[in-house]
Amino acid sequence: MSTADEPAVAPSPLPADFRAAVAAELLASGDVVVGWEPDGANVRPRGAAEPQYLGLVNLHRRASAAPAAEWPAMIREFLDHRAELLKTPAIPDDLTTIAGRLRPRLGRPCDRTDKTPPWGMPLPGTGLEINLVVDCPHGMVYVTQPMLARSRKKGEDLLDIALDNLRTATPPDYFERASDELDIYIGHLGDGYDAARALLIEDLMPDAPAGYWVAIPSREELAVCPVSFSALGRVHVLKMYAEENFQKHAYAVSDELFWVWHGAWYHFGVTLGDDVVLDAPEPFGEALQELGE
Repeated sequence: MSTADEPAVAPSPLPADFRAAVAAELLASGDVVVGWEPDGANVRPRGAAEPQYLGLVNLHRRASAAPAAEWPAMIREFLDHRAELLKTPAIPDDLTTIAGRLRPRLGRPCDRTDKTPPWGMPLPGTGLEINLVVDCPHGMVYVTQPMLARSRKKGEDLLDIALDNLRTATPPDYFERASDELDIYIGHLGDGYDAARALLIEDLMPDAPAGYWVAIPSREELAVCPVSFSALGRVHVLKMYAEENFQKHAYAVSDELFWVWHGAWYHFGVTLGDDVVLDAPEPFGEALQELGE
């Protein structure tokens, strides 16, 4: 049997010093690492017969931006948060009884190898996925197909309720202009649903005839720029924002730039280099014509 700081499987891509810090905090709470995976660890909790998987990618991202001396406190906070989430009362069979706690989630597609994967639907044109979650005091719980079956509801029906809930939970002054020079607006409440608010762009922003450029590098970040002729020469700034924050922030979503127009989403290509090259989707020309008119 392996010890708490000796992996039982092939070495993990997670750095050895980070793994050692995680193993030490787990051991202090009575848990033991029995094996490392590429993105986490298999942990046997005190008194449990079977190990549980502990995902560590987002924790590692946060730790990478902090001095190693701060890691123990960060890891303890992460483990305490996880323990509180596991104590969350069971979700009732009928989700409509807790309809006010439903929220949308926008992110990368969930793992479908799980026995009960979350309900999800693709957001066309993005490679991203919309899920439903139940908002809890210490986190969120994904809505699964069995939950929907017990509630006798379709995910699409509850998604409308979830979007209304998120709209209600968004303050009127949600967006803040990044600077006087740039027509870029940043949304950041830090409640776990900033990226999901991209689904409400056309409700939250003033009307823009040619639509909006949108960047959602992480779960806690949303940046929007109304399309205009003057902004065309500076749209690469939003792409840079997406790439930089995607790399360094936890709960990463996308390093791409998107264009939203009349409710439809499109990938908007921006290649950064000595020269900035734009690869706009076909309808973008039509949008610019409307803007000119």
